[in-house]
Amino acid sequence: MTVQVAGQVQPAHFTVHAIVTSSDLQFDHSEVDFGYCSIYQSVKSSIRLTNLSLLPQDFGFLGVPEFIEVQPNDGFGTLLPQETLEVDLIFSAQTAKEYVFQLSCKSGINRDFLLSCRAVGVHPPLELSHFLVQFGATAVGDQSTAMLFLSNRQTGRDQNRQPVSPGVKAPVMPRLFSFALPEDSDIDISPSAGRLLPGERCLVQITFKPRLLDQEIKEEALRRLHRAKLLYESELEGNRLAEQEAKLEIPLEPSKGKKASVNPKNSKVSNEAEKGKQSESPDPGNIVPGSSWYEEAKASLLYSFRKRYREYTIPCFVSDGDPPEDDKLVQPAWSPFNTLYLKLQCPAVQPPLVVISNNGCNIINFHQVTVGERVIKRFTVQNISQESLDLSSSVLDMYSPFSLLNALRSIRPGEKHTLILAFSPTLEKKCCDMLEVRCQKMTLEMTLLGEGIVPAVTSSHNGDVLDFGYVLEKETASQVVKLQNSSAVAVSFRVMLASLSPFRPQGGADRVAFLLEEYANSHVHPAVGTQNYSGLSVFSVVPVEGSIPPGQSQEFTVTFQPDHPSVNYSDKLTIELMNKSKVCVMELKGAASSHSMYLCGGDPLTVPVESLLPPVITSEPQLTAESEVTESPTIPVLVTLKARCSSGAITPAVRELQVGCIRSTQTSKKGGEFYWDNVASLQQQGFNVEPSKGNVDTGQRRAIRITWTPHTGYNPYEVVQMCVPLTLKGDRMNVYRVTLMALVSTTAD
Repeated sequence: MTVQVAGQVQPAHFTVHAIVTSSDLQFDHSEVDFGYCSIYQSVKSSIRLTNLSLLPQDFGFLGVPEFIEVQPNDGFGTLLPQETLEVDLIFSAQTAKEYVFQLSCKSGINRDFLLSCRAVGVHPPLELSHFLVQFGATAVGDQSTAMLFLSNRQTGRDQNRQPVSPGVKAPVMPRLFSFALPEDSDIDISPSAGRLLPGERCLVQITFKPRLLDQEIKEEALRRLHRAKLLYESELEGNRLAEQEAKLEIPLEPSKGKKASVNPKNSKVSNEAEKGKQSESPDPGNIVPGSSWYEEAKASLLYSFRKRYREYTIPCFVSDGDPPEDDKLVQPAWSPFNTLYLKLQCPAVQPPLVVISNNGCNIINFHQVTVGERVIKRFTVQNISQESLDLSSSVLDMYSPFSLLNALRSIRPGEKHTLILAFSPTLEKKCCDMLEVRCQKMTLEMTLLGEGIVPAVTSSHNGDVLDFGYVLEKETASQVVKLQNSSAVAVSFRVMLASLSPFRPQGGADRVAFLLEEYANSHVHPAVGTQNYSGLSVFSVVPVEGSIPPGQSQEFTVTFQPDHPSVNYSDKLTIELMNKSKVCVMELKGAASSHSMYLCGGDPLTVPVESLLPPVITSEPQLTAESEVTESPTIPVLVTLKARCSSGAITPAVRELQVGCIRSTQTSKKGGEFYWDNVASLQQQGFNVEPSKGNVDTGQRRAIRITWTPHTGYNPYEVVQMCVPLTLKGDRMNVYRVTLMALVSTTAD
């Protein structure tokens, strides 16, 4: 560009440079679909707005409907060149209908950029009286409670309040609801599930109980363990240095002065430190609730606790109606459009009052107390706040065996107060009561436990079955059970076997009745099973009666000695006191085999009661998995596999067999082996056996996993059957003919 200047011959030359840039603003979505939105909730969708220009541009969302909120800064701002900003669109449906609208974003040069939006507002059939609960500051160990209503406001005159789609009306019917609580939360909701009829409402109680998480306490305990370990190591190092200095100070001439006693003293201190180190370094696995390290760590966290704030969003799922009338076990449909959300704001603060006795545990357990006696226990609380606390307590039940013996008073910051409690049981029963220690800012709940007892005997065996497993025929296996007299007087007892009871029917009459009347399936066994051919008892007990001094124990030995192979050995053992009270009743079970290797599992092929005919009359061997192979070369075993079919998907069927090797003094062989034949043919039919072969150590068992997966195109009404040999090698070879039957069932577990 040339500029002529008056009075100047030489013209002025200018060079002009310019860059033309776009003024477009671009959305990353051409349309925003908020989906289904409850009229009680809001739905947020984020979009990205980009300035394609090389110049800064102002923008603003104008004419925004009242059911839409644009953030940040209410939809106004400035975008730098090539800048991208994330914009939140918050949709809050006001009525149950379809929403189709456009948002207009206007730039600084008055250009409009439109964004299409759509949503469907729905009206859930249930309604909460409050969707936000703000708890007050609650001390750890205390609790706060809020009450609200859950209502089913649908009536016959209000059937069109939930148009999920145009022209569709929500039916008026009972609704099921269920609150889903997060794991490890401090929240409890009651009731958490229920059913509401149209026009009905129920009261919902929400309890906030701030507590310390188990993982936090264990981590603090480990930190304390580490600090204790470092402390003891430094003490040991200090003692070692003191010993070295003491040695340097000893004169060359032998002397019996006071310095001669320095080394033993330091050595003693070192030994004490070492003992302390060992006692203060338990296994981290032993840090469990109730242990000293666990409770000390909990107390440490309470003393150093600071404010904690948490928010929870609890969904309340609402069904589309009741289950079908013909099958109440079928789950009803649960629509996500009906879900309600309850927001909880939960602040927790440090407790002003803590228990410092009993390792900080707020459970006072008096344990077992003889009826008529009185036991007194004490627990101490401390004020760890900066204010004085006026203590008071709740009133215990006047018929309760617990009582508070002293009065409560006001305690200043840092002071302690000891409460004296008594337990005087009058009946033989377990007792539990709650004592509330109250102050201005919290309520400390103490659980009182105790049990009134009369002279009694307890057994060391836990459970109802004493199983001896497998033994070789004509060999012996024994187990010891201990009786503990925890009372203050001597107790007499006697041990009874059902097979030796004089009231037991003779001649096997009880077995006949069992088979004819009570036998329902092969997993049920009579109290008295197979007996020895010799007439001697299969199970025996020594001693059969006696007396246990107070506070002492008595051992008795139960012996299992079969004289022929069988898996149906059983008896019933009863330990009875002289007052006819039974200490324990246990079922004795055992199995005997004629060979060291045995196979168990599969489907039963015989009843649990052996035939009344002598075995010499039968022409076929007993059809059990561990029978002795003498006459027949193979032993039949049946395994039924049922694959589960649900919603068109088939879950493979899995069964297990157990191969074991009996520990015996009759044979020197240290184990056995097993292997399957024709494994390839099994795989063609969808069967898989793992492992197909292996070894079994003496006295051990090994599981064989059998899996059946139907092939593609399998006929659901077809039964697949395969027969494959399984060979066990121990003191001799046994061959089992294992029949695998597989089918698909809709009722399989």
